Amino acid sequence: MSKKSELKGLKVAGSIIVLFILVWYHALFQIDLRKATWFDIVGTFCCLEFLYTGLFITSHDAMHGTVSTRYRRLNNAIGYICLSAYAWFDFRFMHEQHWRHHKNTGVPNKDPDFHNGRSIGFFSWYLNFMLEYMSVRQTMKMIVWTIILMFVFSVPMENMIVYMLVCGLCSSVRLFYFGTYVPHRPTVINGKFEQIMPWEKSKSANVSRWISFLCCYHFDYHWEHHRWPAVPWWELWEYKEMRKKTVS
Repeated sequence: MSKKSELKGLKVAGSIIVLFILVWYHALFQIDLRKATWFDIVGTFCCLEFLYTGLFITSHDAMHGTVSTRYRRLNNAIGYICLSAYAWFDFRFMHEQHWRHHKNTGVPNKDPDFHNGRSIGFFSWYLNFMLEYMSVRQTMKMIVWTIILMFVFSVPMENMIVYMLVCGLCSSVRLFYFGTYVPHRPTVINGKFEQIMPWEKSKSANVSRWISFLCCYHFDYHWEHHRWPAVPWWELWEYKEMRKKTVS
């Protein structure tokens, strides 16, 4: 990664973190759900959900060492901050799980992102996906954080339910749908689906750069991500265009 790209990677990550903090603070500390306008309530929810997704995408780049290739400790620290803010996930554990996904893409019981080998239904796959990444320790951290916000900082419970629980879950559904379910879903032929889906069979969305960004920060350009895992999310669209020209 060039010095210019290195600086851009840090700027992009920093911008997402700062914007998240500002919107999160407004959502939890400044909005009164009984008095605020629907424009403020819904607009804040949509912005925050998108930024939650951005936090996870940034941590995902950190797992690939692309937030800062020159300063590994800084790269990992940013990944740790993003995952903690997202849902108190442990960066080291998530890093190990994610590289299991890359090394065993589309292999049931080896790829933590893949289905359980018995059902490729959306909800059963999503549940299996979530259970692979959640832990008792992470859940306890979330409970303690909720108690601190509620009793120390007097954040209303309804705000935490809407802007932390529901918002975070919506973000996880977005990430799962565009980054796992659609690109890695096996083809069904005569009622049977392929048991193994190596990364070469991953699907990639045929949408414009801006629609892809709004969907999931180019996470739907998933074939390109597996082909070039060292490319940060904000450069994936360029590799998508390059692939299009090569194929055509």
